Amino acid sequence: MKPVSFYCLLITVGFLGTSRAQDAEAGKAEIALDPVTGMKMAEGWELVRNNCITCHSAQQFLRQKGTLTTWTEIIRWMQKSGGLWPLPVEAEDLIVKYLAENYGPSGEYRRAPIPATLLPENPYVSQARRDYEEKRRQGLLPTGAK
Repeated sequence: MKPVSFYCLLITVGFLGTSRAQDAEAGKAEIALDPVTGMKMAEGWELVRNNCITCHSAQQFLRQKGTLTTWTEIIRWMQKSGGLWPLPVEAEDLIVKYLAENYGPSGEYRRAPIPATLLPENPYVSQARRDYEEKRRQGLLPTGAK
């Protein structure tokens, strides 16, 4: 009789563990989405919205997955190559934390970005972007990237 009771206990504990894991997943799913951008409205989302979607759609990062390190490297790349302005340390920390917590690695982890040097030239680049790139090549722009 003891083995049966032991197995019942294991099964009960297994169900409780599964229920808690499902509850944790449900808690994550309860974060409201901004109806305009589709961003999770968790702590720091407005800071991300105000600094990130001024240059590109929120879809640019909603479709990606990254760790704290990945998101920090992306910010550094954008500051070096994409014209992103210097961010106060506190703001950058909140942005990276928001992105890593809400768009971090999962079972659907995305590959690392392809280096810009390996990408073909953008056929849709604007004249403003061409002017910016030319000024950058000539050293006419201030260097504010970290």
